[in-house]
Amino acid sequence: WIRVWTELAASGAVSSTLSRKMVHVGSAPLFVLAWPLFSAAPWARAVAAIVPALNALRLLRAGLPASRGGGNGNGGGSPDALVAAVSRSGERSEVLRGPFIYVLVLLGATVLCWRASAVGVVAIAQMAVGDGVADIVGRRLGGSNRWPFNPSKSVAGSVAFVAGATGASIGLLAWLGAWGVLAPLAPDTPLRLLLISVACAAVELLPTDVLDDNVSVPLVGAGLALALLGTP
Repeated sequence: WIRVWTELAASGAVSSTLSRKMVHVGSAPLFVLAWPLFSAAPWARAVAAIVPALNALRLLRAGLPASRGGGNGNGGGSPDALVAAVSRSGERSEVLRGPFIYVLVLLGATVLCWRASAVGVVAIAQMAVGDGVADIVGRRLGGSNRWPFNPSKSVAGSVAFVAGATGASIGLLAWLGAWGVLAPLAPDTPLRLLLISVACAAVELLPTDVLDDNVSVPLVGAGLALALLGTP
């Protein structure tokens, strides 16, 4: 997934803004979809955690000045191509902010929650899908419906956040439930997930200079999931 959007951005087929958000939306949920492939052994979460850990190292490599050029031909291509895919401005130092935090949150959810709890899954869905689609939709449909207290955010983006995060949370939990990894969804779980998404969408409206969305959104999502869903 990362390689696809890295190459598209590097070739100029899509903008770095779109590629960055598509990587943001898809990377973590695709990883969660693969969780049933791991065994139930106690050490399985450590093996799974290697994936986000390696991506964290790739981002460190791409974000450091000494890493310019010289792709190794695997993974996501050259460091410059990765920077083009996941950064807003093309500055490599930006890779060590939002994208790096994103991977650290994914690593934390894998190590701390893994398949024993819905909390990590919900936090990932809110951060990845909710925040990602809010930006994509907001840029296209939010020009005439900006929030007065934060003109950089829009009503359209917030609605997309709630819809995307709720749908992703339900879908991922249902997927894991179908594999017997988590308990099946209770009848009232979708409503609880909707409430969590609304709260996270409200948090996403805070200016990013207060707290990065990749920190605030999953933290609130995890806290509310723990309170409203508990651990199955």
